[in-house]
Amino acid sequence: METGEKLKIDGKDLEILALLEADCSRTKKQIAKKLAVPLTTVHNRIAKLENSGVIAGYKARIDKRKLGFGVGAIVSITVNYITKDYSQEQTASKIMQLDGVEFVAIVTGTTDLIAKVTARDTDGLNSFLTHQLRKIPGIDKTTTLVVLKEYG
Repeated sequence: METGEKLKIDGKDLEILALLEADCSRTKKQIAKKLAVPLTTVHNRIAKLENSGVIAGYKARIDKRKLGFGVGAIVSITVNYITKDYSQEQTASKIMQLDGVEFVAIVTGTTDLIAKVTARDTDGLNSFLTHQLRKIPGIDKTTTLVVLKEYG
């Protein structure tokens, strides 16, 4: 695909994407049967979506509680710009390297970043916040929201 060329996505592509998004472990054969299209059609369309970057990867959703990580939290982070050339991206990159961090997003509003983290328990969350996260240069303050129940 040429740079600047727009990828043509039709309804069948969107159906394939929806099925993969709901369960990425589905086989191409299962998708073809569900959509009543030839297997080669599904294969070629998925290859096109992968090659164009629309499908950026496949990921398993893991129930962290079953692995002993019973506490989840959303942490909002305000960045202190140490120097003119210091950026949110640098801070986000450092946060992503910490154990227990599932994602970091740069956001607008009263905070600069949000991160989703998991810990074994509240002591582990406290240790993460005080001994790891708040020691990263550029972090001014954090606000932590403990997740009580997750959907999706």
